[in-house]
Amino acid sequence: MATLPLGPAGPRELHCRILHESIVVIDRAWNHMLCNPYWRLYRNDGDGAWVDCPSGEVHLDAGLLYLVPAWGRFHSRCVKSTRHFYAHFAPSGLEGDWSKGVFDRPLAVPRDAARDLAAERLSRGAPTPARRLRVQALVADALAATIEALPAQALHGLSLQMAGPDQMGPALRHIDAHLAARLPVAVLAKQCGLSVHHFSRVFHARIGRTPTRYVQERRVAVAAERLVSGDEGIERIADAAGFANRYHFTRVFTRFMGVPPATYRRTGRV
Repeated sequence: MATLPLGPAGPRELHCRILHESIVVIDRAWNHMLCNPYWRLYRNDGDGAWVDCPSGEVHLDAGLLYLVPAWGRFHSRCVKSTRHFYAHFAPSGLEGDWSKGVFDRPLAVPRDAARDLAAERLSRGAPTPARRLRVQALVADALAATIEALPAQALHGLSLQMAGPDQMGPALRHIDAHLAARLPVAVLAKQCGLSVHHFSRVFHARIGRTPTRYVQERRVAVAAERLVSGDEGIERIADAAGFANRYHFTRVFTRFMGVPPATYRRTGRV
């Protein structure tokens, strides 16, 4: 098993923030696209559900936990009713290009008696603050177990990333704290004490995308979360996420997610 060394600036901040979780019954009419800018943890009480992805079909076995990676477009379907426990979450501190080609399909979480029992209990529990903490613990444990089971090359890439200084941390935190504001690359570079050119190069090497692309992804992700977790107006969500207006929001959101915001609100909850 690979170990993750601490960088010279000390341990990275690693945590999983729960965005939304619930228990629902999905029936045989369930058949739609999963466009997810955040991660999902799934557990079904019964068989009969599938997730289709470019690399093939993944059957969701009863009682088994599955992680559905962010930014994938998958097709989900069900041929008989089943109780479905799910959690949307955003992992922090694992950004980067190290997972390229690894998280391209739903992944079964390795079996563990204690984790499976915790998941079974949570799939039937009532919403309480204590339950929310237990869901957060389950998500972190499931993600950790799945990472430990990844191929050696992916673990090596993560180890290399974690060993270096967290140069991009100030910029990432600034983005999340100021999504509604203008976020030119020069402002982000200043947060890290780097020139614009050097910042852009290091950001792409560390995060796997340009700063502009990452800002757009974060805006879409935050907007998507608010669309499915409440009943705010679309104009208000667009403004809070940093889009110029509803039309700009709809254009960008549809380009990333494949469906417009109103459609996502109806179909993206689970």
